Amino acid sequence: MADSDAFKNRCRSLENAFFSDLDQKLIREMQDKLSAEEAIATLRSESGIKDDAALQALHALGVTPQALSAFRVFPLIAVAWADGSADQQEVTAVRMIAERHLSKNSEAAKLLDHWLKERPSAEMLSTWESCAQAVFSALEDKQSGSLRSQLVEEVSEVARASGGVLGFGATTKSESDMITKIKRALGVD
Repeated sequence: MADSDAFKNRCRSLENAFFSDLDQKLIREMQDKLSAEEAIATLRSESGIKDDAALQALHALGVTPQALSAFRVFPLIAVAWADGSADQQEVTAVRMIAERHLSKNSEAAKLLDHWLKERPSAEMLSTWESCAQAVFSALEDKQSGSLRSQLVEEVSEVARASGGVLGFGATTKSESDMITKIKRALGVD
């Protein structure tokens, strides 16, 4: 009888240990899922992207809200500085567009302010292009189409901000060249 009780106790201990490990694993999985959901919600609010599949894919790539914010605004900066200076109309256009995507006191907003005062290096553009190519090659067309379109429209808006005479020459050749470079990085024809 003692052997039977000892066996039952050992089996019960094994069962308890198994379920304890399983419970811990389930708790970790739930925490990871919650963390992922929070990260995706933050990506949604910081970026203005509404497509859940695109947000999940960006999260799976390890894209942080801060990185996505910088990713979103850098092309605006590149176009504003394309002709060698960012004039007041371009700065205003960049700020208005950035307000849609950045929290006012975020690190990305501070970086934007810095970039509006000091032209980013050519290396930054090259880094952005590499990042854009990697991100968009990892996303499906359905997931990335609206983001691509939105980025192209926004950089075009910055280029048109300076105006021109009676609407002619509103976009300089250097701005047009920069937009072409951005489109190429985004995989837009």
